[in-house]
Amino acid sequence: MKIRNHEIEIDVAEEIEGFDWQKAETHGDEYKACSPFRDERNPSFYINLETGLWVDHGASEDYWKKGNLISLLSFLQNVTYEEIEDYLLEKYNVVITDVEEKELKINIQLGEAPPKVFTREELAPYLYRNKTYLLNRGVSEETQKKFVVGYDRTSKAIALLWLDSITGKVVNVKFRSIKGKQFYYIRGGQPVSNHVFGLYQAIKAGAKKLYIVESEIDALYLWSNGIPASALGGSNLSPMQKRRLLLSGIESFVIATDNDGAGERIKEALKQELNGQAEVLEVALPEYANDINDVKQEDIKKVTDSEEPVTLQMNLSFTG
Repeated sequence: MKIRNHEIEIDVAEEIEGFDWQKAETHGDEYKACSPFRDERNPSFYINLETGLWVDHGASEDYWKKGNLISLLSFLQNVTYEEIEDYLLEKYNVVITDVEEKELKINIQLGEAPPKVFTREELAPYLYRNKTYLLNRGVSEETQKKFVVGYDRTSKAIALLWLDSITGKVVNVKFRSIKGKQFYYIRGGQPVSNHVFGLYQAIKAGAKKLYIVESEIDALYLWSNGIPASALGGSNLSPMQKRRLLLSGIESFVIATDNDGAGERIKEALKQELNGQAEVLEVALPEYANDINDVKQEDIKKVTDSEEPVTLQMNLSFTG
């Protein structure tokens, strides 16, 4: 597989084995499973274990019918395409050539290029409206306008703008299909692990208490119910995200992560990283809810009423 002009051999089976595949089977160099992009009973998703190329025979849109290993891992790990490239190049110990080292030194001498931000002209193809999808998920039209939620007519996906928490400029765009689970990030954007979705809006609103959730739609749902919220974009907290949260001026953070194993892991990480540096609270979701967006509007107050200070898990060992 070629990544940024480097030809590297990737263990495709190893890269995909840690994910929750349904009805998976391996036949020679072919891996077959239910599509991770949508719900299906009969597997129609195939991955070539030699090349990493995948095909989804049940996809209704051309955009989602095929791709490479990088695009697949980007979806499964909920990070940008460029971050997966960085991960694979580092993992497989790609050696930088002398020519590339000279180019790098020249770039350093000339000064690093500023981080990418997107202009309105660049975003224009994605600023159409499809308010119905999010309205059906409890996100008000007012909130959609506040966050400038757009729509990409080509891939039939809503466009969620990630803003720099200080400048308010667009640093990345996440596209979420209105027909399935598919999502992807705009090419060339800044790593979302360096930013926190909704934090700029919370700071601008003067929020002193902020709910922290995993997905952007969870955050938008809380905003629609009058509760400032930010999303990490996944089930990890990066050092830069921690820094942005602690420098935001917000006094209290309320952890409202998903009701599953990944949600519990990020909840514990947030407790460890934020507790002692700010007030940290947690809430209990109803048993029927997988995430905050599943909580019925009439039960939101029960969730906020359940706020209580976090308790940290301590592992103590004694030696005789």
